[in-house]
Amino acid sequence: MPSIYCTKEWGSEAKWPHLAPTRMSPLEYYTVRRLNPYLGVLQVIDAGRVRVYSSEGKTWRPRRVAGNERFWPEADTGGNGYGRAEVSKEAIAKALEHHPPLPFPSGDHFELWLLRKETGLPLALLNSCHWEQDMEEVTDPTWRAFPPGDTAFEIPGLAATRGARHREMLEWWVNDAARPLPAAQWFWRDPHGEGTGLGGLRIEPPWQGRILPASAFPELLIDEHWETEEAALLVQGYHDWQGALLLAHANLSRNTRQRLEQAAQQRPDRLLESYLLLPEILDPEALEVALVAARLMQAL
Repeated sequence: MPSIYCTKEWGSEAKWPHLAPTRMSPLEYYTVRRLNPYLGVLQVIDAGRVRVYSSEGKTWRPRRVAGNERFWPEADTGGNGYGRAEVSKEAIAKALEHHPPLPFPSGDHFELWLLRKETGLPLALLNSCHWEQDMEEVTDPTWRAFPPGDTAFEIPGLAATRGARHREMLEWWVNDAARPLPAAQWFWRDPHGEGTGLGGLRIEPPWQGRILPASAFPELLIDEHWETEEAALLVQGYHDWQGALLLAHANLSRNTRQRLEQAAQQRPDRLLESYLLLPEILDPEALEVALVAARLMQAL
């Protein structure tokens, strides 16, 4: 069986089972999440050194991954480390015109999790990627809820602590649960959700190569199980706040998807960004009403 060797900041060469499937097609189509802070998902058409991204399924933007050239002849198999041939500009244009139906399948099966200090188990999602070569060194394990300057997050009825905004309170609870000396670990998630532990930051020896069941990982972005009511309300409220974007995630339980659909109706403007990317809709009539309201708000 092939293997991967983790030789990043976690030290000496360590051999791990390589469970991810190998694909040899010149083009890959998949979905990835935009994380830390969370900004929804991206649809990706991957040609190796060039990837084309869309955040809403309408506008596509190319990005060069490596090398000095932007496109290559279809016969070029240049050693980019991905084991796939490059494709021409014309082939990518054709792929944009005739791509598979949206949304593309989930593709970021390598996940970086901030770990809860008291258990060593996944607490909050920090990063993810499709290719093992894209796993980044972990230098800053701080979890972030929103981009700088975004202070709108508020949970009705929840008092602020010492004048702090709800965003600041949420970030404090999540990051404090990993302190002191927070640890973060990369996992490879198999199609059933089971996770194989790889490298990371401050990883205990027993954690390297460990296999965690799907139930050990939060279903959304953060573990929702907290002893403190304030922390639980903040985390659940954050997920509800991001409901329209989180609906683009695949493999959500029916109860979770139902809850997020109801939450998304409270912030219908966000549905305009994600509606084409939803893999499943439980109540299409209610979401259509929310979309109409969002378009009316946009027209004002």
